[in-house]
Amino acid sequence: MTAPNIPLGNAGNRSERAIISVRNLVKYFPIEAGFLRRQVGLVKAVDGVSFDLVEGETLALVGESGCGKTTTSRCVIQAIRPTSGQVLFQMDGTPAVDLTQIDKKALKVARRNIRMIYQDPYSSLNPRMTLLQIIGEPLVINRAVKGRAELEERVAELLRMVRLDPGAMNRYPHAFSGGQRQRIAIARALSLSPKVVIADEAVSALDVSVQAQILNLLKELQKELGLTYLFVAHNLAVVKYEADRVAVMYAGKIVETAETEALYISPKHPYTEALLSAAPNPDPDTRNRPRIVLTGDVADAGNLPSGCAFHPRCQYAQDRCRRETPELVNIATAGEPAHLSACHFAKELELVGIDVAVREVSNG
Repeated sequence: MTAPNIPLGNAGNRSERAIISVRNLVKYFPIEAGFLRRQVGLVKAVDGVSFDLVEGETLALVGESGCGKTTTSRCVIQAIRPTSGQVLFQMDGTPAVDLTQIDKKALKVARRNIRMIYQDPYSSLNPRMTLLQIIGEPLVINRAVKGRAELEERVAELLRMVRLDPGAMNRYPHAFSGGQRQRIAIARALSLSPKVVIADEAVSALDVSVQAQILNLLKELQKELGLTYLFVAHNLAVVKYEADRVAVMYAGKIVETAETEALYISPKHPYTEALLSAAPNPDPDTRNRPRIVLTGDVADAGNLPSGCAFHPRCQYAQDRCRRETPELVNIATAGEPAHLSACHFAKELELVGIDVAVREVSNG
């Protein structure tokens, strides 16, 4: 099964092989009303999303709450079954398999190579289980270890990997801070040596200084283990430090995709420009840049406007925007990294970005 071609951009020192290819992913939830709970509409949480996750890269999915980024990530790992579309997963030297079509047994095998880190380190760990049980559970279920001695050895290795003391493996989650709990969650995600890790707002519940430590850890682990990340986030400062490429979502669709530096310096969609203008900026030379205040409410996925879903809040909207839904197309000139935008006027508008260097996040 071969995935249709989507421009990936310049992957630098990374492979240009797509380990996961998402094609026309759709997830609709029914709206029911009345005594008989009849369906009266649909919430279009994810509506025709396509992207490639390149081996060895970090791709960030960014957007406001309710834009569909978490639903997309959970459809990728099949925690939520999509309404339609393909999620093609390809390992080295093997044909791509569509995760939406395989049976439970084959999906269980595939999930050994695609693991997830959740947002809240307090609720994602069972308080009645020790670290040995929490981190070792995937190993036991998948029969990846033989006997308690081998289990303890592997758990100790994982704890050292996330910079925790292996001597703590018999303690319970309540004995650890939020940052330490997230390290435990990362160790659990890495227990089966996956190729892809989906981080769903993995640092948003942590203090800023602890966020920095976890971000650095994720980068170090990526280099050490050759991991590929799908990084779901709303914090643009975090995304700029962590991601190689960024996909911006609005109302269930991807509206812009580009390499991180290019997207921050020269956004090609008005929604991206608005997100960047609202981001905290520590650079005194550009701190007084214009602030774009979006009017109106976020588009209702159960009652989307005609044409471009962003047009009721867009200061550049024209009649065409109200009539026609823009396609996500590559607007980069020949020879340049791919830059996809779903805006009718992406080439004409002079949008404002943030031209600041990415600074190394301190571990202090």
